[in-house]
Amino acid sequence: MKPEYVVLELGVATLFTAAALLALRRGRLPFLELISAATFGLLLEEGDQLIFGTYHYSPDFVAAIDRAPLAIGLTWALIIAGAMRITDALGVRRRYAPFVDSLLAISLDLAFDAIAIRVGLWTWRDIPLVAGWYGVPAGNFYAWLFVTFGFSLLTRWLRDASRGHPRREWLQLLVPIPAFGLLLLPIVPFAALRPILDPSPGGGWAMFGLAVAVFGALTAWAIWGTDRGEPDGASDAIIGLRLAFATRLAIHVIFLGAGAVLGLLASAPILMAVAAGLLALEIPLAALAHRRLIAAEPRATVKHATVGA
Repeated sequence: MKPEYVVLELGVATLFTAAALLALRRGRLPFLELISAATFGLLLEEGDQLIFGTYHYSPDFVAAIDRAPLAIGLTWALIIAGAMRITDALGVRRRYAPFVDSLLAISLDLAFDAIAIRVGLWTWRDIPLVAGWYGVPAGNFYAWLFVTFGFSLLTRWLRDASRGHPRREWLQLLVPIPAFGLLLLPIVPFAALRPILDPSPGGGWAMFGLAVAVFGALTAWAIWGTDRGEPDGASDAIIGLRLAFATRLAIHVIFLGAGAVLGLLASAPILMAVAAGLLALEIPLAALAHRRLIAAEPRATVKHATVGA
């Protein structure tokens, strides 16, 4: 039993427990959404390893359900819940929100995945560390887009469907199953086409680039375009905005620190620069969300007073 794994897993469990207690204080649905997000994280990790077999986790994880470490499932829940909260705080309309959620989530993976494999948390099969993105295949990043997309899409739809029908909230516990099905829809053709279009180890960058371009264009329009809603989402949030950013900051700092300890500043400076740059982007992102929430407060006050009158 390696102490660093014990510390990591206890840290994740503590953070998730705090998030769950706070979600429960918000209401039953936020709590159910967080639990289902963790279930989804475990399901996708187990399912992906069984179906595609492209990676495996370190046996040093203490708590695991078959092939899926419990800490990974809990981390997935915190990442997805945080992305959804930030998206709502930016005033993104529901029809665009899953695309924005997905890019917020993948910005974390671009920063830490290549460092995590060097730490030994997981291993990509048949991909040398010099292939792909420092040993991480394009298919991983492609999949990350649709992991968050499917769960966000179904969860946000169920939120709307549950208004005035509280019994429907329990259906949230079933969301991981269709969300995993939605994940497989784009992954299967990617897996079939990659050997033809880009058979190199870790290949598939053109398909990933096309997908991220579409997601990026919709995200840019959703955040800065004219078709925006009111920045808020606090009443629907799984976790609070501060916890959302605190979780993202913790992930960035932990893996940047691990990279520095491993000597990646010298051996992989571009990787570390990208990771540091993505951390730095959290500052203007948080500032933008804060500004929009502050700007929306007077409008919300006026609307409330008008309704009350």
